[in-house]
Amino acid sequence: MPPVGDPLALSLSAGVAASLAALYVIWKRQRTAHGDIHHTCRVIRGDNVARKVWRDLSHDLDVMEGEHGANVNLVFVTATDTAHRNVQNMMRIIAEHVPALRVSERQLPPDSTTRDIISTVDALNIENAVHAISVQLPLPEHVDVSYVLGALSPAKDAEGLSDVNFKELCLKVGRPLAVPTTALGAMEVLWRFERPIEGQRAVVIGRSNTVGTPIAQLLLNNNATVTVCHSYTADIEEITRSADILVSTLNRPGTIKGSWLKKGATIIDLGTGNVADPTHPRGRRRMGDVCREEAVRVASFLSPCPNGVDRLILPMLVKNAINCARNRLGLALLEMPPGTVMTRRLPSEHSRAP
Repeated sequence: MPPVGDPLALSLSAGVAASLAALYVIWKRQRTAHGDIHHTCRVIRGDNVARKVWRDLSHDLDVMEGEHGANVNLVFVTATDTAHRNVQNMMRIIAEHVPALRVSERQLPPDSTTRDIISTVDALNIENAVHAISVQLPLPEHVDVSYVLGALSPAKDAEGLSDVNFKELCLKVGRPLAVPTTALGAMEVLWRFERPIEGQRAVVIGRSNTVGTPIAQLLLNNNATVTVCHSYTADIEEITRSADILVSTLNRPGTIKGSWLKKGATIIDLGTGNVADPTHPRGRRRMGDVCREEAVRVASFLSPCPNGVDRLILPMLVKNAINCARNRLGLALLEMPPGTVMTRRLPSEHSRAP
């Protein structure tokens, strides 16, 4: 080893230092141009989360039957072929994961009137054996959907779309018994993965009654500062860049690029659509609103679509149905994400007709 102060050793040390400095400059330029090569983004798999939720729900149903002799009974109401096909698929999945849940369908003809469907709902409202009701959309075009949903007893509303439950959701002191299922699924993801909400700036793109508006309200209930964007919003890209939490319900595949996102943001993609894909057997594939390849370079957490919250929609419906039954029996409700459901008992006598 050369002695301390040796000119050769000093020259070598200086050369190594210069090389390291040059390499650092190159690395920093690449990171700026292409995104942080060491950045990590957690991308969830909705099917894995759903599997855990189904397992929990199956256990809850077994306990209810074993300790209280209660069998939860969920009834779907349909009046279109599309809704009927969807329900048949849902019933198959439910039977596979939670066989203890009793589920059936009241299929009405497509020429049913608003009054016909409300009469069916009213009958189910007062049927003691029925704990939860799900009116499946779409209904026939000539049917007034708002009146049908308004006829639902809030104590049997498995979708969280009845007048009372929706109003309770939007009140600062309100606590609905059930919450719209997609919104509840999004909150379930944020809750299970311990994503911070309180004090965060949240942006929700979309304001539908079933998805965008309920999610915005749930985020607000959890003390986020919420901005809702829609088709008339100017500078959406600029607004989304300020979001700590971004929820998109656009249904426009690949619209949201990495340049729209804030570094380290939490992204919940709820939009979906089909894009051409010659490698796919059908010639097309499903894709979410968010460009996944770009988002993972910027965000810290991504619930993608497909295989994100979409896998939790049906389990959340079942969770709502179980809570309807538990409310009826005077039992404590299942554990839910904060700011979603009530703790007081809700009476079952409520309906509205035109």
